[in-house]
Amino acid sequence: MNRIYNLKNYLNYLSSCIFIKSNSIHPLDVTKINEIISLIAKEIEITYPNISKKLIQAKEKLFFYNNFGIVNPNPFVVGQILAYVDLLLDSENNKQSNEWSCIHSLIVQSSQKLYVDGSYAEAAVNAFIEINARVKRLYKIVRPDEKNIPDGVEAMNKVFSEKNTIIEICDRTTETGNNIHNGTRFMLAGAMSALRNPKAHSNDERNTVTKEEAMRRLMFASLLMYKIDDAVKYSGITE
Repeated sequence: MNRIYNLKNYLNYLSSCIFIKSNSIHPLDVTKINEIISLIAKEIEITYPNISKKLIQAKEKLFFYNNFGIVNPNPFVVGQILAYVDLLLDSENNKQSNEWSCIHSLIVQSSQKLYVDGSYAEAAVNAFIEINARVKRLYKIVRPDEKNIPDGVEAMNKVFSEKNTIIEICDRTTETGNNIHNGTRFMLAGAMSALRNPKAHSNDERNTVTKEEAMRRLMFASLLMYKIDDAVKYSGITE
């Protein structure tokens, strides 16, 4: 998205140059704009194949030399590419709106800005940090006199323990209810161990957490947060 916005800014700059016939576009700007168009076309060739193809075709006609040997933008092609860019932005914004409409509000608060800015690893980690923080807050509500607040895996296993349970997730008088309670605890503890990991801040992790992988993690974090909602409601806790 950032690259598409950058291209739009460049195109707006080119639009202003159209009306100044003697204003030459610097060769470095020509190279940079063509590179951005090529990168965007490559990135969207699977999801938006027609726009990708049209961007490449338009790029070849974007600049021309006038009679004075000055590089000028082709006004018609600038308009074409701007239209493609606006179409991409609208499509991506609608897609993101649909994705985030399913995500728990606390996960949206903790992670959406990072995700939109392209900080995918940090966005995913923050979601599980928020889960951990919420469970610790709940622990303090239920056990206000205790000073040693558990953290991470220990917090999940203690708060939602099978025995000496601090917060009940659901009715455990049936086998199904007991399975739901224990299964949710296992998922929460596993998430703390595997996904709320300090190593997620390493360069390797930043490089391997793609946009798609980050969204998968955010969806899982959202599922867990909704499970905590169920526990809060069932246990009659006021946050």
